[in-house]
Amino acid sequence: MEQLVPEPTSARLPTQRELVDAREIVERRFGDVLASAGSAAGATAAATTLLEAAASEEDRAVKWLLLTEARRLAAAAGNATVVDRSIVMAAAVYEFDAVAEEQRTLREIPLRALDPARAAALAEVAEGLAERADADGRRDAAVDAWHLAIRGWQRSGNREAARRAALRLGAVEPPPAGLP
Repeated sequence: MEQLVPEPTSARLPTQRELVDAREIVERRFGDVLASAGSAAGATAAATTLLEAAASEEDRAVKWLLLTEARRLAAAAGNATVVDRSIVMAAAVYEFDAVAEEQRTLREIPLRALDPARAAALAEVAEGLAERADADGRRDAAVDAWHLAIRGWQRSGNREAARRAALRLGAVEPPPAGLP
């Protein structure tokens, strides 16, 4: 008789109940850090602290919540690099659509409010996302990420990088019929 092997729980996302319990733990342990996240600098510092804590956290639900909060705070602060790091760390442990989550989170970053350095960082992260999406055969996600990269490079003032990203976009998304 064949026995069913239970699915591994290590890759699944925490349940809502587990997240409620985890939120209490996170608020107790990191309340001061979260309270200081009112400015862009404070949000970046808090996101970095939560990301570092997640690296050694053994409780799966707490780890997920730390990574989620780090990603949310980093997006609010316009820090695409920390967004990317939180997605990469989460994807190493949990089963979820990392490309779609990173794409959604990067789009939440207010590009018009970014200084040139943060806009360039966003463009670099978007390029990496585009390459991963393209490698996974997710053309629509790759096209969207290349568009975001181009806009980030334009915002940063780096015309040459914007041109290179546009060329890469052209390789993924050929022009509509009838256009050269």
